[in-house]
Amino acid sequence: MARRDTAARRYAEAAFQVAQASDALGRWQADLALLDEALGVPELRALVEHPAVAFADKERVLRRAVSDVGAEPLNLVLLMIRRGRPGAIPAMRRHFEELVRRQRGVARAEIRSALPLDERDRAELERTLERLAGREVELTELVDPSLIGGISVRIGDQLHDASVRSRLERLRARLTAV
Repeated sequence: MARRDTAARRYAEAAFQVAQASDALGRWQADLALLDEALGVPELRALVEHPAVAFADKERVLRRAVSDVGAEPLNLVLLMIRRGRPGAIPAMRRHFEELVRRQRGVARAEIRSALPLDERDRAELERTLERLAGREVELTELVDPSLIGGISVRIGDQLHDASVRSRLERLRARLTAV
C-alpha cells in the first residue's frame, strides 16, 4: 500500500506541475474528477484492472467512456494503467487535489458531529474555522453518532474535540486516577 501511495504522489506532483505550467489547474481538476468517477463504475474498474485484457482494449473503452476529458489527464491515467497502477488512480487524484488546495491557500477541515449540521450552524462554524486557520477552509462533514453530542474538528494535523464522548472519557480518566 505504501508503494501505491508513493507512486500516486509522484504522478500527482508531475500532473500538478504540468497543469500549473499551462495554467490549467481547474481543467485538470475537473478532468481527473470525471476520470475518477468513470473508473468508480465497477464494470469499467474490473476491465481496467484485469491483467488478461489487452491495454489497447482498455484504452479504447476508457476513451469512449470519457470522450469529453482533455488529452493530457486522460494520457496520464492511461499511462498509470499501462504501468500496472490503476489502483493508484484515486490516491493520485486525492494528492492532486491536496496540492491544488495548498497552492490556493485553502485548508481542509473535517467536521464530525453526532447529527447533521444545519446551514446556519455550518456557515457560522466555517467562519470560525477560517479565523482559527487564518485562511479559507474547505469543509467536509461526517455524521458520527458515537460522539453522542457536540463536534470534533480536524484541520490538517490539529484536532479540536468538543464532543460529549471526549468529555465523558476525560471525566472517566480523572475519576479513575484519584
